Amino acid sequence: MEDATLIVCPDARERSEYTRWLRDDGRAVVEAKSGSDAIAHHRRSFFPVTIAELASPQLDGVKLIQAVRHAAPGAEFLMLSRRDAVDAAVAAMKAGAADLLLKPIQRDALIESVRKMCGAVRALQELQQREEQLRQQYDFSEIIARAPQMLHVLAIAGRVAPRETTVLISGESGTGKELLARAIHRNSTRAAGPLVSINCAAIPEALLESELFGYRKGAFTGADSDKRGLLATADAGTVFLDEVAELPLSTQAKLLRFLQEGTYFPLGSLWPSTADVRLISATNADLVERVEAGTFRRDLYYRLSVFPLHIPPLRERADDIVPLAHHFLRDIESETGKKSPGLSREVVHYLTARSWRGNVRELQSAIVRAVIMSEGSLLTSADFRRLDRECAPGRPTQHQLIQLPEDGIDLPQLNRSLVVQALERTRHNVSSAARLLGLNRPTLRYRMKKYGIRGR
Repeated sequence: MEDATLIVCPDARERSEYTRWLRDDGRAVVEAKSGSDAIAHHRRSFFPVTIAELASPQLDGVKLIQAVRHAAPGAEFLMLSRRDAVDAAVAAMKAGAADLLLKPIQRDALIESVRKMCGAVRALQELQQREEQLRQQYDFSEIIARAPQMLHVLAIAGRVAPRETTVLISGESGTGKELLARAIHRNSTRAAGPLVSINCAAIPEALLESELFGYRKGAFTGADSDKRGLLATADAGTVFLDEVAELPLSTQAKLLRFLQEGTYFPLGSLWPSTADVRLISATNADLVERVEAGTFRRDLYYRLSVFPLHIPPLRERADDIVPLAHHFLRDIESETGKKSPGLSREVVHYLTARSWRGNVRELQSAIVRAVIMSEGSLLTSADFRRLDRECAPGRPTQHQLIQLPEDGIDLPQLNRSLVVQALERTRHNVSSAARLLGLNRPTLRYRMKKYGIRGR
């Protein structure tokens, strides 16, 4: 029976009363008097919400949750408990119960709880349906996404993938920019060709140009033979430039020429070469700010950002956290050959409430550490806190860094104040002050000029 609520209660009188309340609220109800009866119902049909007695001689609510999870992973549980069954209540919440009501049960409380849980299940089903439709249309097999913000990004990426348009992917470190670039290539007309990636920040400036464009024999000491650059290697495919903001200005000019004319000069060559490639770039820096600071060419910026895509940080797409955590747990199982612990309801709340400044990469590392530290069948927040630097004594969390006043703040003045403090603390050493603020030197110089701060 679609969208029906399943009531599992050994006491016929109580079961009948709960059924009458919910039917008066316009809900379809199916009754079960035992755990085995409830499991059989779940195997035949999906029930968004199951109401079950937590602990009685005839029914163990915790075991029921664990059994039904295998048959219906998306089902929610409302547990009914005696006031003295504290240990059982804690176990039920850890096992995955969405809500707990203490006896004697109040009619309004029962109806309100069922309404909320049914709404949550419907919202999750809609997201899953949207995700399924997206994955049927495009190949996003490497990307775990459930949050509406991320599904929106994937939908747009799917639309631009078959075109030859240059794409600029922005987002914080660890959000999955390279995964999105690979997905765009995989869904493009160039999927049969190579995807060549280069991290512009990981290669010394002196070598970056030769890696990108190649060189001819004798171009410099040690160039004993010709070398194909990445543009030539990626012919008929895609070049992915990660951390493109770190390209030196001299290389930016040559890349711009290639984008404008389709030709480039390998080092030491008098004749231009051509390559049929599509360019996808990514950055975690503010390129507009780099342009204003004079460290990134404005004309190149417009060439690269014909189609910009922004991946939101993990803290802005909390719906992705639990699916990602399950994915990492499955990876650990595959690597170790041992069953990984599950996620308790308590740890789900903990994970979704955290800021995850390192984004997906930080979440993955935290899951690995927690599995190592865990001693039970379910992960708890304690498993994360044991090795969690965010929870070290005396260290504020992301949410505690600043408290927004009731009357708001002057953000430009706050930014100026932070720049002044950083310069004073470092005796006006611009490099050290930039590190304190998480900026690079040109960006700090730009902000000093913007706020009228003179250096020494």
